Amino acid sequence: MNPLFAHIKQEFRSGSMTIRLVLANLAVFFLFTLIGVFERLHSSAIVLEAYFFALPTDVSRLAQQPWTLFTSLFAHFSLWHLIGNMLFLYFAGQTYERFFGAKRLLHLYIIGGLAGNLTEILAHLMFPALQGSAISVVGASGAIMAIFMALAIAQPQLQVQLFGIFPLRIYMLAIFFFLKDLTAVGTADQIAHFAHIGGALFGIWSIQQFWHVRLSRPWLGIQLKKANSNLKVKKGGRPLSDEQYRANKQERQARLDAILDKISKRGYDALSKEEKDFLFQQSKDV
Repeated sequence: MNPLFAHIKQEFRSGSMTIRLVLANLAVFFLFTLIGVFERLHSSAIVLEAYFFALPTDVSRLAQQPWTLFTSLFAHFSLWHLIGNMLFLYFAGQTYERFFGAKRLLHLYIIGGLAGNLTEILAHLMFPALQGSAISVVGASGAIMAIFMALAIAQPQLQVQLFGIFPLRIYMLAIFFFLKDLTAVGTADQIAHFAHIGGALFGIWSIQQFWHVRLSRPWLGIQLKKANSNLKVKKGGRPLSDEQYRANKQERQARLDAILDKISKRGYDALSKEEKDFLFQQSKDV
C-alpha cells in the first residue's frame, strides 16, 4: 500500500476522534471534487453532491431529502470553507477531547450539528424575513460551534494565542463568535447564522447537563488536568502538619488525575457514582 494511504488509514483507525472527523470531512470534499470534475468534463447538471449533502431549509424539499440533516455536517463546497472549518475543528476538538473524551466529542459533533440545522430550519419557518429566502445549508460550522462553546463554558480560563501572538481567554473568543453571528442574523450574506447559534446554544446546554449544576457553580474552576488543589485540610479540628498536608494533597491529586484520565479515554459515563461524587466535590472546592 502507498505510504501516504497507509498513514491516513492508520490515523483513521487509531488516531484521535478529532483527526477522524477531520479526515471524514476531507474525504467528502475529495468526493465532491471528483464529481465536480466529472460534471464539468461532461457538461452535466447532475449536482449529486447538492442532492445528497446540502440541507434545504424549505420543509417540502427537506421531506424529500431528510438524510441531509446528517450528511450536511460533513459537506463543504468551497476549499476555503473547508480549510477554515477544519482548522477550527482541529483546535477545538483536540482540546475538548482531552478533557471529555472521544465518545463525547463525537456525540456533541453530531447532535450539536443536528441542533444547529434544526434551528436554521425553524428560523426559516418562524420569521417572515427568511421565509422567501430558502437556502441550502452545508458545513460543520454548527457542530464546531457546539464544541467550541462547550469548551469555553467548561474551561473559561483556557488561554489561546490569537494569530500566534496575542494571548486571549477562550471565553472571549466564544463571545466574539457568538455576537458575530447574532449581529449578522437577517442579512443577505448567505451564511446559516441560525445554525451556528443553535449549535452554540446546544454546546452550552450539553455542559450544563454534563455536570448537573448551574453554570455559575464553582466547577468552572477546574481548568487543567494537572491543576493544583488549594484546599485547607484539617483533621479533628486541628490543622495538618506540612508533611501530612502534602501527602493528602498528592493523594487527592493522584486520584483526580486517574479519574480525568478515565474520562479522557472512556468518557464521563464510565465513572462510578463514587468517582463522580469525588470529582464534583473537588470541583466545588477548587
